[in-house]
Amino acid sequence: MWIVLLLALLIWALGAHGELWRASHWAHHLYLADAFLHGQLHLVRTPNDAGDMALVREKLYIVFGPFPALLLMPLVPLFSRDTPDVLVLVITALVALFAFHRLLERVIEPRDRLRVALATLTLGLGTAMHYGAVMGNVWIHTQITATALQVLALLFAARGRAWTAGVFLGLTVLTRPTLTLAAPLAAWWLARPQGLLERTPESWRRTLLALGVPVAIAAAIHGVYNFARFGSFTDAGYHYILMGEPFETLVSNFGRFNLHFLVTNLKGWLFGLPVLAEGRLMPDPHGMSLLLTTPFLLFALWPRRVERDEWVAMATIALIAGPSLLYYNDGWVQFGQRFALDWIVLGLFVAARGAKRAPVALVVGLTLWGVLVGAWGLQWFRASFLH
Repeated sequence: MWIVLLLALLIWALGAHGELWRASHWAHHLYLADAFLHGQLHLVRTPNDAGDMALVREKLYIVFGPFPALLLMPLVPLFSRDTPDVLVLVITALVALFAFHRLLERVIEPRDRLRVALATLTLGLGTAMHYGAVMGNVWIHTQITATALQVLALLFAARGRAWTAGVFLGLTVLTRPTLTLAAPLAAWWLARPQGLLERTPESWRRTLLALGVPVAIAAAIHGVYNFARFGSFTDAGYHYILMGEPFETLVSNFGRFNLHFLVTNLKGWLFGLPVLAEGRLMPDPHGMSLLLTTPFLLFALWPRRVERDEWVAMATIALIAGPSLLYYNDGWVQFGQRFALDWIVLGLFVAARGAKRAPVALVVGLTLWGVLVGAWGLQWFRASFLH
């Protein structure tokens, strides 16, 4: 595990050309942390780029969940706009890798150290986390933070720590609520120590209470936060968001979630390819196929006896992925599919189970493929979009 963590940190440092101590361009969470420190919910300082912020009554608000800003608050008084949110995000990503490795050690029997390590390496360097941890910016910062919280919740669920799992799920509500939908798999693993069929109604009630109460409290906090900003418990400000004309047209015609977007998004997730630009093969900024960027996921289809918790995980993936597949925004601008980070931990768990039956050489090969493609994405994104 420590080799994987050090390798990920080394590759991120090299990919960033040693510039991990810096603030990202779209550092919305820094602005929000600064506003909290000034005792208000709207921004104190007007950023140069107000994209994806809500403008209400001539005040700018951050629509993304407030939890990442709370993590940055201790640093903002020291460094102001130069607060190294990229370094904070890299540390957060390393926490996610640590927790994921521990989770796989817990739920994969018999343990296979090599395949567990390769699955963990894939999470860090074979997904959108590879370029995202080093680039920062509000969108990927929110997603990686939520991914770390989600995998911590699943780890504690697998260990039978229901209340701790519930707290981490509650924090995903305050970060990116889509990831809270991992609750069914968390509940299943909490049932594993005694066997699902042996659980009594009372034990199920205790489990659901332990998971549900922190989530409900977090949802109530978010509702009050919304009301204080926009006068509605359910309005997070997305209706007021500043966005480009193409997105405005899509939302005007179809709304933010619509079956109209399903085919396009699903096609991108499965079949998106690089594009030819200026005589060179370049990543498609709308995203590319997960089979190209994270081929380790193919091991989820490897022939074997599929365990019950894998079926639960796959059903939970469908639940989590649903909102993203119906969403008007495909994740632009991105490398790979950043919205897949919402469920990638569950997908890699199923794939790691399948990889136990696959030849070692193939598992190593597809892992390295994902790492190399991710490195390509980091260099392309850094050259094209680092301000």
